Amino acid sequence: MNELARHFPELAEHLPPVSDSVPPPPDPSTPADLFDDFAAVVDASGLRFPAGSNVVRSFVSSLLAKPFAILTGLAGSGKTQLAMRLGEWFGTDDHGRHRHVVVPVRPDWTGPEAIFGYEDALRTSASGAPVWFVPEAFEFVLRAADDPEHPYLLILDEMNLAHVERYFSDFLSGVESRRPVLPDLVFDHESRQWVLRDAEADRLPLPRNLFVVGTVNVDETTYMFSPKVLDRAFTFEFRVTSDELDAELRRPVAASAGEDQRVRAFASLAERDDWQQDHPHPARDEIVSTLRDAHTILAGANQEFGHRTLYEILRFCAYFAATGDIDADTALDLAMMQKVLPKVHGSRRRVEPVLTELAALARGAGPAPRLPVTHQKIDRMIESVRANQFVSFAE
Repeated sequence: MNELARHFPELAEHLPPVSDSVPPPPDPSTPADLFDDFAAVVDASGLRFPAGSNVVRSFVSSLLAKPFAILTGLAGSGKTQLAMRLGEWFGTDDHGRHRHVVVPVRPDWTGPEAIFGYEDALRTSASGAPVWFVPEAFEFVLRAADDPEHPYLLILDEMNLAHVERYFSDFLSGVESRRPVLPDLVFDHESRQWVLRDAEADRLPLPRNLFVVGTVNVDETTYMFSPKVLDRAFTFEFRVTSDELDAELRRPVAASAGEDQRVRAFASLAERDDWQQDHPHPARDEIVSTLRDAHTILAGANQEFGHRTLYEILRFCAYFAATGDIDADTALDLAMMQKVLPKVHGSRRRVEPVLTELAALARGAGPAPRLPVTHQKIDRMIESVRANQFVSFAE
């Protein structure tokens, strides 16, 4: 249109205005760039993990593959701190507000209102539109929806202090089906309250740039996760050995914000559903073959996994390789630990034969275990099921 106006000035007033701004070029950042940047800020913050544990690389790869992770294990082992470092790396919005929030889960959360709010029938708006009570977590989700180019991190601390299935069911359904689950709300600045956009407003899907990390401690005050919840997340276990206790260790400090281009790339890469098809792990066929063997073993106890688990593992392995570690056994070891073993639970009669076969699969034919992290976890689960006659992934 600008070209026409230059050649035919008499038409200028009849042509629609055209913005002179040029669309930004595609972001060239790779998963390796994102991992290197985030690993550097984690290290600078003073947060320490065992050498060779791959915790940070695996954490980044899992969230790129699926925007929901559960961090379980020993209290004070760095679960919440790691999640906070990622949120700090995401930076702040144009109003200076952090793109992450830590929401402590309360034992009295008995329904989705704790996360997604509810229509407040006791209040009215000037326009007549329904007024909603919006808790902190939901306000954060709405902020994410208004800023789709940047990633936002919701950290649910002590996630299992309440029944997860009761307060989080709408998210679990929405993250898989991508069906609309959120009311379309706007903030009325005059009345300082959230109102429905209009009485006929359609619901909105969960924003694709929203990432959720739940931290978990297991004791007599908490609830166990159902297989339905674990199947929808990447589950990490944090442990601390005696050798890792260091008298010089200091409390971690906040991480610096990442470059805006890199932060945007994190959200962009995570939203590409077919990324692993264009950038498969170099040993994808070998990984699939081993997962089929694991599936056959799990089927013996009716605990096999479905298509979604395979899809998410292949996404994880592809991103893991793209961050700079292309070893197939390393990626498979972590994927088995995060996506397959959390499904194994039950009585000794039912589970011990399955664990024994999985241990042989993880051991392999060499002198050292092929999948060392998985093999070590299975050994602990076998000891637990023999001692208690029941076992689950969380210890």
